[in-house]
Amino acid sequence: MRDKRVKSFIFTQYQQADFWDWDEDKKILFENSRNNQAKIFNEIYNRLKNLEGLKIIALVNHDKDKNAKGELKHPHIHGYIEFEKLKTIASVSACLGIEPQYVEVPRKGRYGRLNCLAYLVHAKNLDKYQYSPEEVQTFETFDYQEFIDDNLEDFKKYNATDKRKKNEIGLDLALQEVQQGKLKLREIMRDENLALLYANHMNQFNDSFNFYGLRNAMLRLDELEQGKYNLTVLYIQGAPGIGKSFLAREVAKKVREFGNQNSFESDIFSASSSNPFDDYYGEDILILDDLRQESLKVSDWLKLFDPLNTARMSARYRNKMIVPRLVIVANYQSVEQFFGSFNFKNEDINQFKRRINFTSKISEKSFGLPPFDRIYSLSASKKLSEPENRRISNNEFITVNYGTKLLFSYDDRNRFINELLTQHVYPRIFPQKEKKGN
Repeated sequence: MRDKRVKSFIFTQYQQADFWDWDEDKKILFENSRNNQAKIFNEIYNRLKNLEGLKIIALVNHDKDKNAKGELKHPHIHGYIEFEKLKTIASVSACLGIEPQYVEVPRKGRYGRLNCLAYLVHAKNLDKYQYSPEEVQTFETFDYQEFIDDNLEDFKKYNATDKRKKNEIGLDLALQEVQQGKLKLREIMRDENLALLYANHMNQFNDSFNFYGLRNAMLRLDELEQGKYNLTVLYIQGAPGIGKSFLAREVAKKVREFGNQNSFESDIFSASSSNPFDDYYGEDILILDDLRQESLKVSDWLKLFDPLNTARMSARYRNKMIVPRLVIVANYQSVEQFFGSFNFKNEDINQFKRRINFTSKISEKSFGLPPFDRIYSLSASKKLSEPENRRISNNEFITVNYGTKLLFSYDDRNRFINELLTQHVYPRIFPQKEKKGN
């Protein structure tokens, strides 16, 4: 290989005197290579000029490269050399004053030359430190900035392809972590590499998310059938802008925090009005905030409040299995107004009322200052000894068999949430015997 005659060469060598066979007055330059960089490059250039037909020289100092541990590598010089006439590695290495093993021949073809020149600044390696083209010294044998500009689009395309290929290596692991619930969609979107991986394999990722959601729902349905927990429905009512959505989110976040602290995989899903469950992947806390009656079919409302009847939603929602621990409904209408409306005209409202375990109402004080200008009450569902007629509009009445019993009322929201959860929600939705330490 040393005797092979070619026109182009690349070399790499540390900026340490022991690696260069130079006179002592030149070796001393490496004792302060940063300040003596121009002199070191001049020495290399002058040496190579002794070989006939030097056409191109491009030198750069890499002093910001890092190893796999993130530690800085020792500064080293990368060089690209091109001659008009054929040379050997032995002759070039002897001229440079370095060992032949540090001199190589570029691969054949256009991309061999392009890749070697691009590597001087890591133009095709965005995962490495990006050196400026201005740091490349060519001694006016070559316009390196023009080379970069002319090939910039190719470099961008290469980097996009290279990044995708490197991400392929982690695809199986990423899919496995999704299937195990260790990797969530929001975490993927926050990470540039994972987001790119998701973009290139959306079907596989979505299948994995659906698998995780289905498995979670089926396992939770087993627990529900075995009586290990009780699905709980909380209906929050209040005028627009009074704080229903905020209360729903605060309750949901505290439930999620409690669940995860006690070894339950707990997460929140907020349903939208248009396609409520398109992106549902097995979360155990559902927030239905200001959904319209027509957002779900009557049968789907009932399945949501009572998965034991049948956990699978209608085909409109791709027959997804939805088995939550807690469902929070926030609406400006009362339960009677919402489920007694025209959309539920032919339905018995009692089948909804008996499935709503707790009703919370937020009302304004006549006189009060924030944060104590609201009253938060909690009532529990109870079966009436006798049916009652309730007015839901000026001309409409409904007959109900279920009413509510006031449990408590506070003007302190935090106190309200704490008692709601510790006394009424946690004991119902989290299996006591499976908590840590039990």
